Amino acid sequence: MKKIKILQVGIDSHLGGIETYLLEVARHIDGDAFQLDFLSYYGETPCFLKELMGLGCGFKFIRSRRKNPIGNICDLRKLYDEEKYDIVQCNVNSLSYVAPAIEAVCKGIRVLLLSHNAGASSGSSSKLLNCINRIRFPFDSVELAAVSDKAGRWMFGQDRSFVVLNNGVDTCKYKFSANDRAVVRNELGVSSECEIVLHVGAFRPQKNHGFVVEVFYEYLKRSPNALLLLVGDGELKHRIYEDVEKLGIKENVMFLGVRNDVNRILSASDKFLFPSFYEGFPISLIEAETNGVLCVVSDAITNEVCFDNCARLSLEDPVDAWAEALGRRFVGYREEAFKAIERVGLGMDSTIGKLEQLYRGMVRDDR
Repeated sequence: MKKIKILQVGIDSHLGGIETYLLEVARHIDGDAFQLDFLSYYGETPCFLKELMGLGCGFKFIRSRRKNPIGNICDLRKLYDEEKYDIVQCNVNSLSYVAPAIEAVCKGIRVLLLSHNAGASSGSSSKLLNCINRIRFPFDSVELAAVSDKAGRWMFGQDRSFVVLNNGVDTCKYKFSANDRAVVRNELGVSSECEIVLHVGAFRPQKNHGFVVEVFYEYLKRSPNALLLLVGDGELKHRIYEDVEKLGIKENVMFLGVRNDVNRILSASDKFLFPSFYEGFPISLIEAETNGVLCVVSDAITNEVCFDNCARLSLEDPVDAWAEALGRRFVGYREEAFKAIERVGLGMDSTIGKLEQLYRGMVRDDR
């Protein structure tokens, strides 16, 4: 049977949740039934280029809409004429760039618009464009989906229906490993007695790194031997480094940059601090819960991703309340934590199965 040919829109040159999601989709989707291509822009190197090409995925490069908006539209139209895609999947954090979806609709291509986020930075151009495009976008001509109910309501409005496609986790990869714990702590030069607090996220306003550092500074008063690991990169990294220096806690904070072994770092850690201003359905939090670390997160994050060992606090709560929550202990056995994720259907096999079913339903009338 002919493969269903899908163009994935939304991969960036900077690592984020969408990029991680797309890599996992490519790793686990049925390669005999689906062919995935990825849209990128001339002059940029998309995340996971080598890994995705190694999985049999293709890359299509067009001119950037920021540098050449007219050329961008022309390239999209030419691409759609040449490649004859069955589905164009637009993975978006906002509706600020909707040309790939609109042009696909004009060419008669099925479109899946998947919302990955539940907010935008205050005053940002993305937030403004999202509001404008929410009015003009041809919602009735595309399939709408979101990683959570909250992400769908924010992106599409309260009255539109959409499919919820939760992000999934490879539970075998992210479950706790005592061996990884020992090896990574040795690599980092951290003793077995040290308590590690971990944050994973790009240094962007959404992730609230300044508050991460504030909470950890307060927590050090309770646990002087604690260590904060910050995994990620981004435009605010230098500012956060300055905050750490001003507080005099450089010896207790490590900036690890972008890592491809977060599963190992999770096993080495004890707590996961995640006070985001907004999220869609954060993969990094599900990964942490799969691994069995205690999670302390903001109540701006949907309750759908918070289980027994996850404490939700308001960002209005005092810093010492957050530090107190970090002082809790994991209830149960870390080695068993991944089973809870599988029971609620957030294992990769379950979530990819739902996505494949949606793809097949979208093209059924054309075959």
